[in-house]
Amino acid sequence: MSVRTISSHMGSVAVMYCSTTDWAFGPVFYDDKDHSADERVELFLNWLQVDARGLPDNVLEQKYQEWRSLEAELWKAYEDAQQKKYLEDTDSGTEM
Repeated sequence: MSVRTISSHMGSVAVMYCSTTDWAFGPVFYDDKDHSADERVELFLNWLQVDARGLPDNVLEQKYQEWRSLEAELWKAYEDAQQKKYLEDTDSGTEM
């Protein structure tokens, strides 16, 4: 089982939850002008690189604040990597 995302009907708010215990935890993520709440959860979990369920609340809160201060840079790096992959796939004829 794993950490998953549950979001509001309109998708503008999302939280993490444990699919083993069906228990929501951590910060509430909101849409911003460029990214959905679900996308922001995914970016946070990829950046975190550990199972968020194992972190005490105060550590998870600290990591979330650290991530928030880096979020714009992380999106830029992610989008650059996606563009590079697209260009490589296009050049090699394997565009999806």
